[in-house]
Amino acid sequence: MFSDFDSTKIIKRRSFLVIIISVLFSIIIVSRLFFLQVLNGDLYKKKSKQNRISTKITPPMRGDIFDSDANLVAGTISTYSFIFYNYINKNYKEELIKFKNTIYPELDIEKFLSSIPKNNSYNYFFLKKNVSWAQIVKFETNKFLFSSIKIIETKKRHYPNKNFSQLIGYIAESDQSFNSFPVGIFHIEKYYNKLLKGSSGKILNEVNAYGKIIREISVVPPSKGSSIQLTINSKLQNFSQKLIPVNKKGSIVIMKVADGSILSLNSNPTFNSQNFEDRNSTEINSYFNDLSKPMLNRAFSGFYPPGSVFKTLPALLALEKNLINENTSFYCNGHTTIDGYSKKFHCWKKQGHGKVNLKKAIKESCDVFFFELAKLINIDDLSVLATEMGYNQKYSIGLSNEQKGLIPNKKWKKNKFNESWGKGDNLNTCIGQGFNQVSPLQLAVHYNSIIHGGIYPKPKIIKSHDAVFQGRKFNPVHQKFILEALNSVVNEYGGTANKLAREHPNYIKIAGKTGTSQVIRIKESERENNFYKEKVQIEKFKDHSVFVGYGPVANPKYIASIIIENGGSGSSVAAPLAHEALNYASKLNV
Repeated sequence: MFSDFDSTKIIKRRSFLVIIISVLFSIIIVSRLFFLQVLNGDLYKKKSKQNRISTKITPPMRGDIFDSDANLVAGTISTYSFIFYNYINKNYKEELIKFKNTIYPELDIEKFLSSIPKNNSYNYFFLKKNVSWAQIVKFETNKFLFSSIKIIETKKRHYPNKNFSQLIGYIAESDQSFNSFPVGIFHIEKYYNKLLKGSSGKILNEVNAYGKIIREISVVPPSKGSSIQLTINSKLQNFSQKLIPVNKKGSIVIMKVADGSILSLNSNPTFNSQNFEDRNSTEINSYFNDLSKPMLNRAFSGFYPPGSVFKTLPALLALEKNLINENTSFYCNGHTTIDGYSKKFHCWKKQGHGKVNLKKAIKESCDVFFFELAKLINIDDLSVLATEMGYNQKYSIGLSNEQKGLIPNKKWKKNKFNESWGKGDNLNTCIGQGFNQVSPLQLAVHYNSIIHGGIYPKPKIIKSHDAVFQGRKFNPVHQKFILEALNSVVNEYGGTANKLAREHPNYIKIAGKTGTSQVIRIKESERENNFYKEKVQIEKFKDHSVFVGYGPVANPKYIASIIIENGGSGSSVAAPLAHEALNYASKLNV
């Protein structure tokens, strides 16, 4: 048996252990509280607030785009969308089936449900955006069938003028963008996205443990993006678009001489930006699958051999290098040859032009004169001058797919084909054929360089941008001579475009140069038996029709550059269209 002393001793020992354990627990609890409330108090306070407060990001209002006369060509309008709540009705799937049967037959219910969270969220989900008025009426008529589906007002991009699609592009929701807000995908909408997009707003709501809103705490409204005004004139843009034959691929550029402002920039076929905003998948798929490439802006990103409109460049080079003078002449009997080559290089005029000086060569577009000139020219010098006059360079005006094009040199051919530059390459290049690849916009810049005497403004499409000049000055005597020759093309008898002046004497007086750009190489055997005449009647083998002109001649204000793919003769197709466009621009006085 234990004595009273032993019992007391045991009780004291046990009491001590209890006290020690209590102290240890107290230390642990105090330490934990210190860790939570002192060391990490701010962190957990922030998390607690986040659990209590829900932040909803509201999309920004995108900036508007206007034409040169402040007409809206891209803006934001109100529209309506069906939204869905999955917490209101347990039998929401039955509602969706009714909705599909009465309002929206295209709804894929299983796909939609798989895209939303499984938990009982208080957030809504978009069921269909851009609802038609007919669908709204039908929904309101059958509203008693739906408790989980509502209509809300939303915003969407509006493109009122289809003829601006190849300039403005379109927007779309991006997985990389915050909250999947729309971003610019193509052309101006993409290039100036940061300027146009604006800033998102936010709404802070107090919510309960289930996410249900208890009260609204604060609202920070979104801000609208900056607006942009283009140099493009809507009337001229629409007029020029109608000039291009509906069944032809082609482009028109009209530029203001003084500052390089692009007044009209057209490409055919084209697309409609609104179809991208409206999620018209049928039309969108047709754009990307169409072999005629309606998404290609042929005025900016279309590259072609320029044909005879290029001839002013080797003419200027030959004058600068004193290889010829204004009175130098060659005899054209319809072809020329090169030592060591069995191939003949033919003029477009089979019987030849006879004795030809430089002015007549430009006026009547004699190929043989420029073949003889090419025999004297160093191709590297020509490529350098071409770059100085607007070729071999990109123009970052706000459109997608900018490219340099090509006026070749010896190094390029060696790198590309591991071949030396040949004498025949010189001849083809100097008449605008061979490896040359230029855009209609570059052709307009080339002729603006001539008008300005070498120092010319870069093309621009944003009205607020200052004119930026580049290039180098060349001999004003040479400039004057080339301009006189270009005037003779239209306004003197025998000029390849003299028909313009004769048929429309009351139109704006213009000067310019015709071009006929070969699509296929004509073999000697085909030329001898005239088989090529049959071959080029096939649409895809027909020559491209080219013309670059400017007016009024006395004080040039506008330049027009036109290429009609497989259009045939430049004098019969492209030149009359350019005259119409320039005359209309003059009437508008843009």
